[in-house]
Amino acid sequence: MKFYFAFDSDVSLRQMCAEITGMTYALDLGEADVVFFGPKPQFGKKTKILQRLYAGTDDLDLSSIPPSITVLSNAGGYNEPVAETVFALLLTHFKKVCKHNTEMHAGVYKKLGVETLFGKTIGIYGFGGIGQQVAKIASVMGMHVSAYSRHRTPFPDVTWHESLENLSESVDILVICTPLSADTKGIINASILDRFKGQCIVNIARANIVDQKAMLSFLSRNSDKFYLSDVWWDEPNIKVTPPENCVVTPHIGGNGGEYRNEAFARAFRSVKSFLEGNRHNVVKGA
Repeated sequence: MKFYFAFDSDVSLRQMCAEITGMTYALDLGEADVVFFGPKPQFGKKTKILQRLYAGTDDLDLSSIPPSITVLSNAGGYNEPVAETVFALLLTHFKKVCKHNTEMHAGVYKKLGVETLFGKTIGIYGFGGIGQQVAKIASVMGMHVSAYSRHRTPFPDVTWHESLENLSESVDILVICTPLSADTKGIINASILDRFKGQCIVNIARANIVDQKAMLSFLSRNSDKFYLSDVWWDEPNIKVTPPENCVVTPHIGGNGGEYRNEAFARAFRSVKSFLEGNRHNVVKGA
């Protein structure tokens, strides 16, 4: 079998793919059985498998891809850097890093009140690879871990909740880790937000899992509650300026410099696993 990269690549990356998959590199798209792609899928007359390099596939028009082609996600490809982003946002907020930094640069030496994550209860909505990595880090930091997910994964020291509503009303921090789908679009709505009695909500998944109108209203009415997010509605076009009780980054969670090769290697292993009969990353197709 032959593979093709629908993105700029170097020889070392092609060699890595060949070593992991056992396939050879195709110079022409039309000769490729497997195509690895980034933002937009490309396929040729021989293509049987499309493997995305990104974890998410909610932005793909799957109807435009022939039914004979299997589409695979890279779910789990970016667990570590995305989980790190959760705690980058949390520590920035609770340690008032931005405010302290701004004042120090202005020549103002002033200690503001800060908090620790130790002892707080973190609630994880969506317990896939990213959610599990968040749980690992939280446990090491001395936090209590609660979770709600459609599929429960055996995991030490996690308190499971029967519903998102129940989770939301019983945690200090709610972290959104679930994929965007027809079922989860807008699921963090006014009803969920009204139940939330904690300090902040973190979103490192997709902006549209949160109902925009409901969240902005919630933040306006609750100046002591914070929304920490690596995603924003209509990105990259910022049509609504984040309110003061937000800490926002421009979807950098999956970025990681040297981590790039690890994420790509996981995409290569995803194809190898599928060819061996495993279907855990199948988004569309046989």
